[in-house]
Amino acid sequence: MFIAINGQLGSGKSELCKRLNSEYGFEIFHTGRIQREFAAELGISTLELNERCKQDHHYDKIIDSRLVEYAEKMRGKNIVFDSRMAWHFVKGAFKVHLLVAPDIAADRVFFHRVAEEERYSSKEEAMKNLMERRRLENERYKALYDVSMSDYKNYDLILDTSLLTVKEELELIVGASEKYSVTHEFQGFYSAPTSLYPTECLLKNPLGAVSAVKKGESLYAVGGYRKLLEAARRGARILPIDYLGAEGEKLPDGNFVDFVAQTTGELVSEFEEAAGLRYGYIPE
Repeated sequence: MFIAINGQLGSGKSELCKRLNSEYGFEIFHTGRIQREFAAELGISTLELNERCKQDHHYDKIIDSRLVEYAEKMRGKNIVFDSRMAWHFVKGAFKVHLLVAPDIAADRVFFHRVAEEERYSSKEEAMKNLMERRRLENERYKALYDVSMSDYKNYDLILDTSLLTVKEELELIVGASEKYSVTHEFQGFYSAPTSLYPTECLLKNPLGAVSAVKKGESLYAVGGYRKLLEAARRGARILPIDYLGAEGEKLPDGNFVDFVAQTTGELVSEFEEAAGLRYGYIPE
C-alpha cells in the first residue's frame, strides 16, 4: 500500500512516517533523498540545489519524475511518502493531509526543532514565520502544477493533529487506509473543536452534524452547534465534520454566504465560555 502524507508545517508528518516505519513496517520515501542524490550528481550541495529550483523549475520537474519512477518500481510494497506533492504524482496512493492550529505548530517548532532555519526568538515569531512559509509553499506549487495543497478535496483523509497523540493519529490513519484499500472512498475530515470558529450561522443551526467552511487557512463552523458544544464540553480532542467548501466555491445549496463576516470577538468569547474552551489563535 502507498500512503502519501503531507500537511501544514508543524503538523507532525515526519514523526508519523517514522512510526509507520517502526510499528507497521512501511518503508519511508523522503523527497529529500532524491534531492540529495540529484545534488550529488550535479556536484553541488542540497542548499544550492534548492536555490536553483527557485530560479529554474526544470530542476523540480526532474525531481518529480524520479519520484514517479520510484513509485512505479516499488508498486505493491508498503511505502509511506513524506512528500509535499506525492499525493499528486503517485497513482493509487491513500492521500492524507494533516492540519494543525497555528499556535500549536509554533509550540512544536519553537520548543522541539533544532534545524537552524527553525530556530526562533519567540513563539510569536515562529507562528508568524510558519504561516508565511505555508503561504509561500502553496503559491509555489500552485504556480508549478496548477494544483493547491490546501484544497481539501484533493485528499482521502484530512486530520487535525492539534490535540492528538501520535498513537491516536497512527490508529486513525492505518484504520482509514485499510478501509480505503477496499472501498476507495473518502475516509473523512476530523477537526479539533478548538480549530473550529463559531459563526452566527452556527447558532441558527443547532441540529445535525458539525459542518464547516474555510476562509484562508481557518475553519468556521456553520452547523451542528449542539454536537460541537457537547464535544468541546467533554474535552473531545477530535470530531468528524462535514466540510462544505472554501470561500469562492459553491456550497451544496449553490450559494456561498460570507459566514466569516458574522464572526466577532464577542461571539468567540461567548462560545469559549459556553463550551469551556480557549482558542490559542484567533484569525484576523
